[in-house]
Amino acid sequence: MDLVTVQEAALHVRSDTAADGPWIAIMIPAVSEAVRDWLKDEWRLYVLARDGAGSVVRDANGVPVPAVDSEGKPAVRPTVKAAVLVELAQQHRFRDGDGAPAVPSHAGHGYTLGQGATALLASSRRSTVA
Repeated sequence: MDLVTVQEAALHVRSDTAADGPWIAIMIPAVSEAVRDWLKDEWRLYVLARDGAGSVVRDANGVPVPAVDSEGKPAVRPTVKAAVLVELAQQHRFRDGDGAPAVPSHAGHGYTLGQGATALLASSRRSTVA
């Protein structure tokens, strides 16, 4: 599932979708997948459903259940949507990769996402201990 729409991406990168439409169409799913992989757990992408008492709703396996939007789709968390847009903007600006700000490898994040997207998502990521 794409985490942002073509319209949101085009507005964010200040692009004419006719000129950049093919690029945007390729990059939205790619960046959405990179963000999904970086967070490690699918449910971390979404606003979580809550019961009447305010507790997170979980499925039979104990996994949190996403809340749904007005279209019945999982509601993407605002920080996730912002991270996808920030990463798209960086990829748009630095299409060949030269000059793009990256998270230094000694920070433990590698080069999966840029600094802006990483900063937005860091508090939502499941930590990994080797």
